[in-house]
Amino acid sequence: MEKRITEEKKEEGLLIKIKAFKEESKQKNLTVWLLFWTFCGAAIGSQLFVVANKELHTFIYVYLAFWGYFEFMVIKAFKWRRRGEEQLLITDNNVHYGRTFNNRGFLKPYRKDLVNMVRLSDDQTNTFVKTFSASYWVIGGERLSFTVNGKVIPFGLRLSDKETKQLMKKINDLLG
Repeated sequence: MEKRITEEKKEEGLLIKIKAFKEESKQKNLTVWLLFWTFCGAAIGSQLFVVANKELHTFIYVYLAFWGYFEFMVIKAFKWRRRGEEQLLITDNNVHYGRTFNNRGFLKPYRKDLVNMVRLSDDQTNTFVKTFSASYWVIGGERLSFTVNGKVIPFGLRLSDKETKQLMKKINDLLG
C-alpha cells in the first residue's frame, strides 16, 4: 500500500502532504459512470434544439440544472482522486492549510497562536451526511480538525485509524 502522508522540511517550516485516497477499481467505475453521465446529459440537452414544446423545454432545463450539478461534483471528485492532495505547512508563526490539484492551489494561513490542538472530527453516526461523504464520488470523510477563532477547519480526508493517530500526534507536537 502506498504511503499517503509525506513530510518535507522547507526553509519556512514543515510541509505535510496527504495524497487523496484512490482505489483503482472504484476509479475505473467512476470513469465509466462519468462518461455515461456526460453522454446522457448531452443527449437530453440536444433535445432543446429539436423539440418545440415549451413544457418539455422547461423539464429539460430543470433536468440539466440537476445534471450539471452532479457533473461538476463528479468531475471535481475524479480530478481530486487522480492528483489531489491536502497540504499543511507549519511555520514558526503560522499554520497554512489547503487542498491542491497538481500542486496548484492556495494554502490559507492561520496564526499559530490562535490554532487549537488537532482533534478527531465529530462522528456523525447514522446520518445522511456521513453516508453521503463516504461515497467515492464525493470529496469528504475528514477525520481531523482544528479550531481557529471559533471556526472549525476539517482535514485528513479518508485517513486510516493508524494514519489519523500518527498525524494528530505529529501536528500537536509541532503546535505544542
